Amino acid sequence: MMYVFAVTIPANTPAIAPLVQEVKLAPGRIIAMAVEIPDRCVGLVHVQILTDLHVQWPSNPDASFSGDGVTITWPESYDLDPSVPKLRLVGWNLDDSFAHTITFRFTVTPQEQIDQENRALFALGFLADWYEQRGTT
Repeated sequence: MMYVFAVTIPANTPAIAPLVQEVKLAPGRIIAMAVEIPDRCVGLVHVQILTDLHVQWPSNPDASFSGDGVTITWPESYDLDPSVPKLRLVGWNLDDSFAHTITFRFTVTPQEQIDQENRALFALGFLADWYEQRGTT
């Protein structure tokens, strides 16, 4: 499953009072992420991704994603809390004239698929153990 969220951060949005958009995802595991920062942002717009109140991405909580005409992508392996599979997209904009729209992309493996894979791995492990025991007797 791929989720795409475009967040428009108004001009003069300070870091001490950022725009916060809560987004809901399906329960599962985030396996890939991307943050697209369009041309003409010139490092003036900043974003972070939070789980609850904790800055999760970037990894160092005092940092933010910023840039100009870049898409930051990375593989991930983050299990979402199945009871509350949501993130908070946080942004501020030091540009005094223009709003900027940042696009966030999340690829999620659904929990049902993870559960099926775990059952299959358990069954394979059981068979491997059974064959190993048969070979030693």
